Amino acid sequence: MITTKELRPILVLAFITVALSISGCTEKDLSAEDIASRMLEKQESIQDYSYTMHTTYYVGEKAIESEFKTIYKKPHMIKNFIQEPGKEEETLVLSDGEFRWTYAPDTNTVMKTKLPKTPEPTESDYLTLIGITLNDTNISLLGLEEIDSREIYLLKAVPKETEENAAQYEMKIWIDKETWMPLKYDLYDSLGNLTVRTEIYDLKVNTGIPDSEFKFKIPKGAKIVDSGEIKP
Repeated sequence: MITTKELRPILVLAFITVALSISGCTEKDLSAEDIASRMLEKQESIQDYSYTMHTTYYVGEKAIESEFKTIYKKPHMIKNFIQEPGKEEETLVLSDGEFRWTYAPDTNTVMKTKLPKTPEPTESDYLTLIGITLNDTNISLLGLEEIDSREIYLLKAVPKETEENAAQYEMKIWIDKETWMPLKYDLYDSLGNLTVRTEIYDLKVNTGIPDSEFKFKIPKGAKIVDSGEIKP
């Protein structure tokens, strides 16, 4: 089971990845202010995207792999196909802006959850999210590389200061120079051991994904569980 201490750097990694995915970083040493500014400048240009994410968790001598496919469209529509370890069929989690639908094919069960009325993202909300995340780390540009004929910025992120008894970590993030989306990122522990590796495949940005992609169709004979409404 992942502890709170172990989860914190993973969450920071996720938020930094989102920030960097639409920033325009080119300097040798990047500041949180630079990234936040460029993120705000670029965010409106991405209307939709899709990709497959493959993640490997290294626990001792074991390697635990998981994979999911994501389809996203602004402002609040997202569709995930999750391949869990040991299961042949994918779990579907879909949010159409009004409801979140979770379908488990192994039990033929659908969980329906009413989503709160979510306002359009505001600049202040966005800046708050960026600030909380990026204020925890120092980010630097290690150089340029190439992945599948794509020119890549290789970045490193390390914590500015460590909370008492918190886990130490370091991250390396590979950013596609053309789309500003992450193609790979690694998380290391305090001893330099690789603990998590995430790789992005089949990345597509602004392809004009239709709203119909997020219309959930209840499978025949499925049991429906209504879990009520999520509190804002």
